[in-house]
Amino acid sequence: MDTALSLSFIAGQGTPLEGARIRTILYGVTQSSDLVRPFVSLQNDDGGFPYAMQAGCLSTLNDTHVALGWLDDLAMLESPTAVKAGRYLLDMQRDDGGWDEDPAILRYDVLPWAIPGDLRARVYLSFCSAYWLALTGHVAHPAFQEALDFLLQYQDETGKFYGFLHSTWIATSVFAMAGPRYTAVVENGLRALDSRPLSEWADSQISWALAFLGRAGVPAEHHFVAKCLDELTRRQQADGSWGSEDGEAFAVGATIEALKVLKHYRRLSAGRDS
Repeated sequence: MDTALSLSFIAGQGTPLEGARIRTILYGVTQSSDLVRPFVSLQNDDGGFPYAMQAGCLSTLNDTHVALGWLDDLAMLESPTAVKAGRYLLDMQRDDGGWDEDPAILRYDVLPWAIPGDLRARVYLSFCSAYWLALTGHVAHPAFQEALDFLLQYQDETGKFYGFLHSTWIATSVFAMAGPRYTAVVENGLRALDSRPLSEWADSQISWALAFLGRAGVPAEHHFVAKCLDELTRRQQADGSWGSEDGEAFAVGATIEALKVLKHYRRLSAGRDS
């Protein structure tokens, strides 16, 4: 694969913020406040980020998760912005330990994984929220354990977690970060992921799964991770990009995610890999 070609694709098709994210991911470059200020300024007073990243819209869990991902890319997970976002997640947790979007967001065109009251969405949003709580230093917080207790009931006998495919790799990552007590849960989750042929996975799904599992400490030598890395490397397109499950408009984001996980797992070189 060709790293330089991917960077050229991002530079040509991406936004300034996307360029900043990949520079920080690959080179550890600290970005100027002027560059990130338009993004950071979107944060609402409650700590959440607005629907579709549109200033003035209501905060949503889904967009706050996206924002935390971008802050992570920018090495800003310890920033005041990320701290406020973490507090928003804590404030939004329900009494049963899970999360759900505010029904008020139904005024917008809500995506399937963010529909208030839908169990698939609740499980997905809850795993995402627990994941970002872990990465923002809340593993020892009672809210994190409450989330684990809520979510554990949604793993079936095959190891799969209820709902979207994404929920299983996010859940597996969350329980991996929760410690050795949950080793069996993690192993069963990885087995469930491994049972689904990669021919059924979009490029972006492979990258996203590897990104979460990588942050949770699942090593490159694990069978599922190794085969995903080989498949992801093979799938680079002629223009240097990778495809997104959400369509061509999201190819830059998918390419950033692919490069991020390939760097994490030491699969990148400066130019063309033979």
